[in-house]
Amino acid sequence: MSFFDDNILLEQRVLFGELLDIYASLLTEKQRLACELMLREDLSSAELGSELGMTRQGANDLVHRSRDLLREIERELGLLGLRKRCMELRELSRGCEPPLPDSVRAGIEGLLLDEVVNDV
Repeated sequence: MSFFDDNILLEQRVLFGELLDIYASLLTEKQRLACELMLREDLSSAELGSELGMTRQGANDLVHRSRDLLREIERELGLLGLRKRCMELRELSRGCEPPLPDSVRAGIEGLLLDEVVNDV
């Protein structure tokens, strides 16, 4: 596997983790557990199947269906996209030259839904 392929896999894994962080509560308990074990504990499909009492293929299918569901939820709700845009705008407001007055910057950050950026 090339370095380029490794970077794509890493980006997909990061995206999957971000989606799981935001939308885990919308998955079933079994879907959430399978995704967390695979992603955070780095279990193989065989190890995951053993942990969940199912076949390797069953565990693999469960994770793939869950990941597809997370992507579909993001397409519908767009919270990860909103979070990223808010963070970009926040950084832009902090990097202005000359610097924005503190009250203006605070107002902008308030409008950028600070709760979404920090708590999602």
